[in-house]
Amino acid sequence: MKNYCLMVALSVTLIGCSSTPNGDRVQPDPDWASGQLENGLTYHVYRDHEAPVSVRLVVHAGSFQETELQKGYAHFVEHMAFNGSDNFSQNDVISLFEHAGVSFGADLNAYTSYQETVYQLDLPDNTQLTQALTWMRDIGDGLDIADVEVEKEKGVILGEFRYSRLEDKQLADKFYDYFIEGGQYQSNDALGTKASVLEADQQGLRSFYETWYQPQLVEVVVAGDINKDDAVTLIKEKFADWNRGQTVRPEKQRITSFNEGDFVEYVKGGESPSITLMFNRGSEVVYTHEQQHQRWLDDLSQRIIQQRLGTVFNDAALPTQWIISERYSMEYQRYSLTSVAFPVGAREVSQQQFISALTSLRDYGVSQDEIVSEKQYYIDWLQNVEREWDAMEGPDFANYKVGSLVSEAPMQSAKDEKASLEAFVESLDVNTINANIRSLLSSDHFWVLGVDSSEDKSAIEQTMVSLKAAYAERGVKTAQAAHDHGFTVPTTSGEVVLVEQAYADPNIQKWTLSNGVEMWYLRDTYANDEVGMYYTSLGGRMALDPSLYPAADVAIPTIARSGLGSFTGSELEAHLDREGIELYSFIESTRHGIEFKFYQDGLNQAFAALNAIAMSPNVSPKQLEAVKQEFIQGRTAYLEGPMGQFEQAMNHNTYQVNSSHYLTDGSAVENVSVEQVLAVQQTLFLQNRNNQLVVVGDIDPSILKPLVSQYVASIPLQEASIPDFSVPYKLPNKERVDIAANTEQSSEYILRVISKVPAADLSNSPTGVGVGVSAKEVFMTDLMQRILTTRLDAYIREELSLDYSPYTYWISQDGERSYDWFIGALISPNNVQKVEVAIDKVVADLLKGISDDELKAAGKQLVNDFSPLESAPVDQAWFVSRYTIYDFGVEALFDVEGTVDSISRQDMDVLAERLFGENSRHYKNILRPEI
Repeated sequence: MKNYCLMVALSVTLIGCSSTPNGDRVQPDPDWASGQLENGLTYHVYRDHEAPVSVRLVVHAGSFQETELQKGYAHFVEHMAFNGSDNFSQNDVISLFEHAGVSFGADLNAYTSYQETVYQLDLPDNTQLTQALTWMRDIGDGLDIADVEVEKEKGVILGEFRYSRLEDKQLADKFYDYFIEGGQYQSNDALGTKASVLEADQQGLRSFYETWYQPQLVEVVVAGDINKDDAVTLIKEKFADWNRGQTVRPEKQRITSFNEGDFVEYVKGGESPSITLMFNRGSEVVYTHEQQHQRWLDDLSQRIIQQRLGTVFNDAALPTQWIISERYSMEYQRYSLTSVAFPVGAREVSQQQFISALTSLRDYGVSQDEIVSEKQYYIDWLQNVEREWDAMEGPDFANYKVGSLVSEAPMQSAKDEKASLEAFVESLDVNTINANIRSLLSSDHFWVLGVDSSEDKSAIEQTMVSLKAAYAERGVKTAQAAHDHGFTVPTTSGEVVLVEQAYADPNIQKWTLSNGVEMWYLRDTYANDEVGMYYTSLGGRMALDPSLYPAADVAIPTIARSGLGSFTGSELEAHLDREGIELYSFIESTRHGIEFKFYQDGLNQAFAALNAIAMSPNVSPKQLEAVKQEFIQGRTAYLEGPMGQFEQAMNHNTYQVNSSHYLTDGSAVENVSVEQVLAVQQTLFLQNRNNQLVVVGDIDPSILKPLVSQYVASIPLQEASIPDFSVPYKLPNKERVDIAANTEQSSEYILRVISKVPAADLSNSPTGVGVGVSAKEVFMTDLMQRILTTRLDAYIREELSLDYSPYTYWISQDGERSYDWFIGALISPNNVQKVEVAIDKVVADLLKGISDDELKAAGKQLVNDFSPLESAPVDQAWFVSRYTIYDFGVEALFDVEGTVDSISRQDMDVLAERLFGENSRHYKNILRPEI
């Protein structure tokens, strides 16, 4: 893969920061035990008391070490590590660790970059550590690299080209090619070339393997729930007999020179035109506290730049497709990227606003009020740094260590990071921040312009002189008042009328509010100051009249741009930022609501924001028009591209026009009115359809209850019926959709399978949702996806070599009375028939039965994936909200392992027949290269 980003750092002189602790050098973490064997292999071991255990094998050789006749060989050898070795036959290594609860791709993977190859394995516990190190040792000098496996793997790697080396490139990829043109990066793509892959043979690959896979070029990392001494002993036992070679470890190529000239190019179909400024900010790697502080100060400045751009464009009611200001790293060099994308036809006014906002910031800076939220970000980080380190587990430590090894930078200790943060926070003031913004926006820079196909590229190139001249002129000072007046406090309050201890755990309570809202409060003592909250209701798009579907597409962004109560949109965003509140509103097919993530000191304002969304949304006609332009640009551009055409063809073949899933073109929103947006908001947020509030955090109920009464129970909710969640599918329809629209020389094949959910039994449904699905079946559906994915990988990728990453997922929403699965692959055009037959075979074989081993492996993976929820309040809130609102049975979340253990092979066989058997409908969809 192209490795765009490594560890984030830089080495630009810091403006105004005070002296830092422990001298100027970053202090490494002393808890790592490192050593070197006699053969030159280096190891690093870290003990963490959490259950996961992570192992990494770092080979200091990548595509830079290839000769002209070996292009792509480093990456090819990486693939061969999964295809047989001294102790593992063919793909046995994948099967072994999957049965231990490891997911291939997420937990078991590898990557090849320009200067290293890294193998990674994250285990749920330490029981398989010996086997993990056995495999890593096999990678050292025990790979088979058999002729038959080499030939099979060529198809998989060519499939990787189809995913990551597109011929019709996006602007970012075109810029990257230009950026590295003429240098070592250009001539050493990690994938090599298609020709080099096809020409690779066992002898050539083994030559590269034996030259660069030698112990003096390798480092082993083990982190997690292990005993350090035992782990070191095991490493020595496994690796000591690996004979040292003669290859000298290559010195890192610290390339810092790239093409920094202006770049003007057409965007890909489906993209929007854009303007970008790239600023050179120096070295990427952090060695000193001064460099670390400068990195943080640049990050802070970029957030301010993005916020100012957002305010300027929002206040002017100008449509945008994105506004970003962030780091852009290229191994050892770092840049600051600031960019705005806009609809076709809006270039002149968008570029003018872009330059005006940046020059104003550069020349006049920001006020004291404007830096409150940015400074608070680092204060919160400092207050929670120890907790964040405590929450880290084996994979985190292992990944950070690998990052430090490949960049040859120290891995900072928790104590040193805290001390450095203290010094940084103490140094922050408005003068320091403004000086850095001025420095950043005055740095060496170049322009990147994305041009729509309807524009004249040569004419736009000629405008570069005037753009640069405008940026060179002194900016105009703009007043950015804080307007932090807060939300309106409700004049009346509701009540918490009933509190139940729903389960034996006293930290789980169910509250009933006087307006009918049901609230679940999970007191999580591990959450510290963090709070996760979900306010949701059944209904979603299906609760609306179909005439309001276009309004639903633009309602949330319109209200976000318009604001709440006395706040304008930009004032609202600034206020939430100052309060440290992250807020995300959503309208799905069968439910809608708001997600919150914040710290306890933002508790009052988070509840006030919830109330304001329901009670006092603003809908500005100008902002509505801007959002409609954004939607039209995005949807039109997408539908003009091959994937948009393919999706629309499948969609229109499947759904009736009145379906909430029916994919419309951009023109559908042209006539949406302010009144229709308000109708959507009122229908969804002022009516009660099993409304639920879930709060997860370590909050005293005596603090929480008054806020719930004041801001949630006071919302006047009208009782409304829950809609029928049946999906209006189009019948009869074509059993085969076959279109030639792809701009790539590849084809996508998708088998779509639709089946019914059994009729609901409402007798035990307190809400009357009656979706006919229990938590057990939700778990079973997840297990089915894992088992089916494993079978697709084993047959289509490993045995037939047709695709790099065959996939399966379901698009049906919770509550809908149908299942809707996609099973697909991205293949060579001449392999369409082969993959069609192959996928049919995988499905047919699934219907013959699922084995106990498959179920056991998938079950361990599912249990393992639930583990991180314990330290993520917002994720806990999402799961509890989902399981309560649909009557799945929330108790399953409190006993994940028990629920998984209750699922039998026979249960899975019955579900497979229901999902994919004779009563399901199968549709085959093909996207071919355009003629």
